[in-house]
Amino acid sequence: MARGTGRGGADALATRQRLEMLAGFVGFFTLLAVVNAVGLIATGRPSMLASVVLLGMLVLSWLTYRAWRRADRAVKGL
Repeated sequence: MARGTGRGGADALATRQRLEMLAGFVGFFTLLAVVNAVGLIATGRPSMLASVVLLGMLVLSWLTYRAWRRADRAVKGL
């Protein structure tokens, strides 16, 4: 029996669960970056660093979501 045969479903499910956990962490820090950037703008102290961090977190959130969608399709396709 080849290595990994018969475990595709379990591996795909585990990958999806890991990505869900990563999405939770990334989502939390993205929310913090949004609050920070909006708070700085509202007080009249806009920050380029806060904007760059927010942009980076949004990109990371998008990439995590896309990876999760691929893993979700792999699980549902089994």
